[in-house]
Amino acid sequence: MSEPNRLASDVPRLETGSDSVQIVWPNGEHSRHLYYWLRENCHCAQCTHPDAWERMLDFLAIPLTIAPASISSDENGVHIEWPPHDANCQGSYYSWTWLDSRRAEGSARLDRKCRARAWATSNLDKASLSVDYSEAMTGDSPLLRLLAYVDDMGIGFVTGMPVEERTVMALAERIAFIEESHFGRYFRVESKPNAENLAYTPRALLPHNDLGSRRHPPGVQFLHCLVNDATGGESVLVDSIACAEELRSNDPAAFELLSTCRVTFSSIADDWHIVNRATVIDVDEDGDILGTRCHPALLGPVDIEPELQMDFYRAFRRFLEIATSREMQFRFRLAAGECQVFDNHRIMHARSAFDPTSGHRLFEGCYVCRDDFVSRLEVLRRRGGDFRAR
Repeated sequence: MSEPNRLASDVPRLETGSDSVQIVWPNGEHSRHLYYWLRENCHCAQCTHPDAWERMLDFLAIPLTIAPASISSDENGVHIEWPPHDANCQGSYYSWTWLDSRRAEGSARLDRKCRARAWATSNLDKASLSVDYSEAMTGDSPLLRLLAYVDDMGIGFVTGMPVEERTVMALAERIAFIEESHFGRYFRVESKPNAENLAYTPRALLPHNDLGSRRHPPGVQFLHCLVNDATGGESVLVDSIACAEELRSNDPAAFELLSTCRVTFSSIADDWHIVNRATVIDVDEDGDILGTRCHPALLGPVDIEPELQMDFYRAFRRFLEIATSREMQFRFRLAAGECQVFDNHRIMHARSAFDPTSGHRLFEGCYVCRDDFVSRLEVLRRRGGDFRAR
């Protein structure tokens, strides 16, 4: 992709050093790019496969002290010729756009970082987050809308689905491969005897992220309503980012404990034994909240130092109090033929109790890996554009 024509005053300026080049951008900002970094990111046909767009260059063949034989720039970007060494190269070119979007300075990385926006329940309704099933199954634009809802808000809905078993799997496979778990490729949520999961009882369920005992819990969950004739059984979705932000604002010590202290989550039955340790709140290296691993039914026994246990329980109870408060809960009734789709890491889901003697309630569900979900989203956003950035 060619760069747009630039005025001379809009062309960045190079300042070369012994081990790196400084780019002085038109707005006065600077970015430093090591010569080794530039060399190992070369896009020429000797270094990067032109179809797979994967690096063929051997890291070990580049001298750590490498410096350009020549370096120049024009309105489009930077051109470099390298001295002879053990890795063949046809010469390197980096567009200004490519270099700008890959500045390594912390401030630049934070500026381009996408952060989830916590939502208020008063701003949500099913209709504004819904896509028709037949349209999503046949058109890329409606499917993109659905995926964008889930990526942005953590939740989306599909309406007009056939009330047929395993239709939820067809919807999920329109997006990516189904992510299997110890419940199989899909599961049926209904009240039944000898239930191996609380979801298969008529009890109310507290806000939780599914399968918190797994080392890698499922990414995106689909729950398709086939029958909902029972009294009760209202669906609930909660934004864990909003809850965690509320906790951090009002009780920083509790937030610190839940985001740094690993505790045990366990799911044990006749056919499986899954136990892992993790934090309840997941934050990244910048302190931004990514999601939660909250599942009261699978927590513990809490095996941290006895001196910390009461502090942990107080913190966990405070987090649950926030998550179960009415202002944090998006409550609705899912009708037959409707499906809720949500990010299982970010969104906690729950339900009110229902009376199984008043009617049948049957949902079917499955999961898709979040990596594959995001991959599908980005490919749809690209709309056939070349992925080989230079």
